[in-house]
Amino acid sequence: MSHSLDAKTGVDEPVTVINTYTVPTGEADYFTEAYQENARIMSAQPGFVRSRLHRPLADASETRFVHVAEWTSGTALDRATGNPEWHASLQRLFDDPGLHITSEPASYRVVVELHPS
Repeated sequence: MSHSLDAKTGVDEPVTVINTYTVPTGEADYFTEAYQENARIMSAQPGFVRSRLHRPLADASETRFVHVAEWTSGTALDRATGNPEWHASLQRLFDDPGLHITSEPASYRVVVELHPS
């Protein structure tokens, strides 16, 4: 499975990146720590709005984290994912012998939005 956004969004509207990371539960705390270097690099990129990494309340044999990041535009995200420092950090995360990660990233645009009435 891919661990990077392979395709450019090509859109100049806000986008959200949703990525699931699955790791053995015994590695979940370490993954949370290791993940932060990569997140720090992306948070410094122009167009970054915010990022959240979600962990399930109950663990199973594997823990599936859900990462949600918001960007001002797809073009800003496209530029950010071209950053060599980010690519190197991502490679270190996936090459870490203490982590066994699978990942499924994708970019989305909002098509329905609700607010409290």
